[in-house]
Amino acid sequence: MTTHILIGTAGHIDHGKTRLVGRLTGINTDRLLEERTRGISIDLGFAHFEADGIRFGIVDVPGHERFIKNMVAGATGVNLVMLVIAADDSVMPQTREHLEIMQLLGISAGLIVITKIDLVEPDFVDLVRADIESLVSGTFLDGCPIVPVSSATGDGLEDLRATLIRLAREVVLPEPSELFRMPIDRVFSVAGHGTVVTGSVLSGSVKPGDTLELLPAGREVRVRGVQHHGSQADDAVARQRTAINLASVKTDEVERGMELAAVGFLRPSQRMLVELQNLASSPLILCDRQQFHLHLGTSEAHARINLKGATLAPGERAFAELRTRQPITATHGQRFILRRHSPSITVAGGRILDPSLPPMKRIKEIALLGMKWHSTSESDRLATLVSQQDSISESPLEAARRVGIQPSRYRHLVEELHASGQLVRLQTVEQTSRLLVATRGSTGETPMPRVSQLIHTDRLAALSVSVMKSVREVLARHQPRRALSRELFVASCREIAPATLLDAAFEHLLATGELVRVGPQIGPADAQVKLTKSQQMARMRILEEITTAGLMPPTTKELAAVVGQSLEQIQPLLHLSCEDGLLIKMSDELYYSTEAIDLVKKLCRVILTKLGQATMSQLRDAWGVSRKYSIPLCEYLDQIGFTVRVGDLRQLKQAAR
Repeated sequence: MTTHILIGTAGHIDHGKTRLVGRLTGINTDRLLEERTRGISIDLGFAHFEADGIRFGIVDVPGHERFIKNMVAGATGVNLVMLVIAADDSVMPQTREHLEIMQLLGISAGLIVITKIDLVEPDFVDLVRADIESLVSGTFLDGCPIVPVSSATGDGLEDLRATLIRLAREVVLPEPSELFRMPIDRVFSVAGHGTVVTGSVLSGSVKPGDTLELLPAGREVRVRGVQHHGSQADDAVARQRTAINLASVKTDEVERGMELAAVGFLRPSQRMLVELQNLASSPLILCDRQQFHLHLGTSEAHARINLKGATLAPGERAFAELRTRQPITATHGQRFILRRHSPSITVAGGRILDPSLPPMKRIKEIALLGMKWHSTSESDRLATLVSQQDSISESPLEAARRVGIQPSRYRHLVEELHASGQLVRLQTVEQTSRLLVATRGSTGETPMPRVSQLIHTDRLAALSVSVMKSVREVLARHQPRRALSRELFVASCREIAPATLLDAAFEHLLATGELVRVGPQIGPADAQVKLTKSQQMARMRILEEITTAGLMPPTTKELAAVVGQSLEQIQPLLHLSCEDGLLIKMSDELYYSTEAIDLVKKLCRVILTKLGQATMSQLRDAWGVSRKYSIPLCEYLDQIGFTVRVGDLRQLKQAAR
């Protein structure tokens, strides 16, 4: 099986990078007329060669400080870096800056090539080698091979090829990803074919006929053809320099910095959580609201940093938020560079932790959040993601982008979190069923289907806190009540979460005892009244007297006399009994049991169904009560919409029939 390795060059201007690549591959990467006229590389150049079963792609980057952004774009996705240093110049400013950029981009393997050895004495090459060893000490190139060559004479080139082959076999390649992604670094048109884009494939594979998404535009495009190094190919995979011919796309609709990706994988964002490193050589102390050029993949954008009031001295690291002017695409773990506007210089860089912070989310503890996203455990990072969500998505694409996991592992990791207790399964009433039952006027005989959903315990806890806060606020507006209808509380929480999740949250709060049932109503457990033993006995006697009396209950004065207490003492007990759904208040003097009111409704329905309409006298006779009771009973039935008064007659309201 052929191994694909992508090499990126780095080094100061005029240190012989392009000529060296030409001697290795036979390809002149200076494709622009201005580059050939001036003798310097301005834009990215690309070449390739094959040796010992390994296909090498080379991205030749410009060394001039004005073209650093092109250098950063070219470094995207490389597996090996070839730092080029001329023997007659030794270490120069862009040598140091390119090394810092490679370090920030997380490149972990490479070698150093000393070029133009034909222009100096051998002893001078040894001095340059000593300078180089001092330069790379403590970096990823510390202890790497240093190969002297002459592109003019060919000396050392075989040594260089052998070293590249050895390093290619030793390099640790990232785990193959299932989702295609390719940042675009060139766009051009080919007569008879249309628009062609090129780039280094970061992950996944693509073949002719596939549909991809062009980002950040979010437009689906069809792949007409795929090429490698000028030859048609059946597909393209990671670490390959690839040209893709797009169907029905105009050249002016695409530009460097855009990306091609599997449909639904990437999502543009303007807020990212990052791990930020201020370079030791940086002239700045980083602080809030500083603006820089952000280089991410092949894209460039204006970005502002947010350290939440902290500062970052040269050489220090911290977690921060990046905000960009325009939407860009990124994934967890992706590296970036920050450069100062003027004078232009690389200042900092780092790694994307969460590429899609919600637009309105306010970050309070950025260090705590950063540590969670920084975890090397896929399970921990996924737990952090789902703890911010109301439900666990069936699609793995968001987790692949924000957590950096393979889509095929998503379901397994979700099951792990469930088994460990970090995810709990809630039973919720299906809202379509709730609406259907309500529309049909169900009396409760048809049970509403329930569906289950997984939610992270942290999200459930946060939701419960928000619900309880809302419950207390509503209760405070309805004092002296200690319980209200569930529907009223749910309505007050409708901005907090979807209805199905609110339903589950209330069930959870009832199960944990934070909310309690008070008859047909609910309320906070700590808001419930504690009755003394004397009050409990008085309440039981009151309920007994009212229930036994049926449709002609004693007045409040009579009740006070029976229990041997004052009206002021029994009023709170009557009020609590109404809240508990045990009594129904007719007037300040009369309270009925719920059983008695059920009987009142039943007898009323019988006579009104038979007669169609009835006077108060007829209803009073049906109930077997005096005028003292019939007047408040008739008014109560009118008030609750059970009956309708028409002159001196009453009839059943349509809904009560």
